[in-house]
Amino acid sequence: LPGWINEMCYYRLDMNPDAPTDPWTKLNHRGISHMYLGQRGATKLAGKVLGDSLAPNLRYPHPDMCTMQHTHHAEALEAIQAAMKDPAKKDEVKKIYETVGVYLGYGLAMYTEHYGIDHVMILGRVSKGEGGDLMMATAKRVLETDFPEIKIPQFHTADDEFKAKGQCIAAAALPTIA
Repeated sequence: LPGWINEMCYYRLDMNPDAPTDPWTKLNHRGISHMYLGQRGATKLAGKVLGDSLAPNLRYPHPDMCTMQHTHHAEALEAIQAAMKDPAKKDEVKKIYETVGVYLGYGLAMYTEHYGIDHVMILGRVSKGEGGDLMMATAKRVLETDFPEIKIPQFHTADDEFKAKGQCIAAAALPTIA
């Protein structure tokens, strides 16, 4: 909606017929963007990077990670963010943020096929700290490198405290359509 903040979490990013489903659509939709971007995108990758240091029920596709509940994803994201601060784990954990950044870059490129995007506001817990900065830098690099014909939107974000809550605030600001 021109002039409004738009939440892009239910747009399809992955066209693979075997892409993951999500619990909100009762497993009817595959490849929805929130399974690749944000907290779920990062936590889906956490088990591959953190391995046995992450509790089994915090590793996707454990049933606890495939519900509408956010608690287990929040715990897994906290483990990712803590590992980012550990010099012994940082290089491996950076791969999570880089991967989510690639998803974001390609997602934005795909969205520009249908929307004129001049500004992008990046919010949510996964965008906090050095990892979030790496994610956004990776998305911009993907756009510059793989889609030079696209005008790169201006990225906006907030401080880390607002990022953690800002996505909910932005979603609440969406207009009601009668």
